[in-house]
Amino acid sequence: MKRTKIAIFDIDKTIIRSDSMFQFVYYGVRRYPWQAWRLPVIAFHTLLFKAGFMTVERVKRSYFQEIKRMSEQDLQHFFDTHLRTSIFTEASVEMQHRKEAGYHVLLVTASPHAYMKFFQQFPWVDHVIGTELVRHENGYTCVIDGENCKGEEKVRRIQSYLAKKNLEIDYEQSCSYSDSLSDLPVMQLVSQRYFINKRVPEMEALTWGK
Repeated sequence: MKRTKIAIFDIDKTIIRSDSMFQFVYYGVRRYPWQAWRLPVIAFHTLLFKAGFMTVERVKRSYFQEIKRMSEQDLQHFFDTHLRTSIFTEASVEMQHRKEAGYHVLLVTASPHAYMKFFQQFPWVDHVIGTELVRHENGYTCVIDGENCKGEEKVRRIQSYLAKKNLEIDYEQSCSYSDSLSDLPVMQLVSQRYFINKRVPEMEALTWGK
């Protein structure tokens, strides 16, 4: 395998300013106003999840119900109007600098690959890994296909992707960026670890968009 410098970026609150899941709900209600009745249901399911009475897979089904109505063009429009416009300038610059320095730039997120995949349209992004959704004949369902891409599952997905590309992480030269402690397993894959807008002991903090 080829040892390669890898730059691994989380997306929500790391590359973009907020959680794309909430932006998607807002986009869905604006697009399908008659579905606004579902907002209290989403809030209730969120409370059940935080209390430990609902799985992450089930609560995400509530958040992504409207994806069943959306085409690829709709998802591209969501990306262009909500995600692209909320990118931290510093994150964009950092990704570009890493790419120019010869890094393989990898974005890994727990949010759906269905709309996060459009980050790969940027020339400085090599690949995007996200939570997969079950497909139907016209697009996506709101049901998670496999495991939620978070924590150790991110590590498994990264290693699977790199194996297919015949690549191996150059530990000393590689780096990772995140806002969340749930990404500590990913951080352990590399020697250079950066937390965005958060101070974590023995980790370097970067302040973006303040």
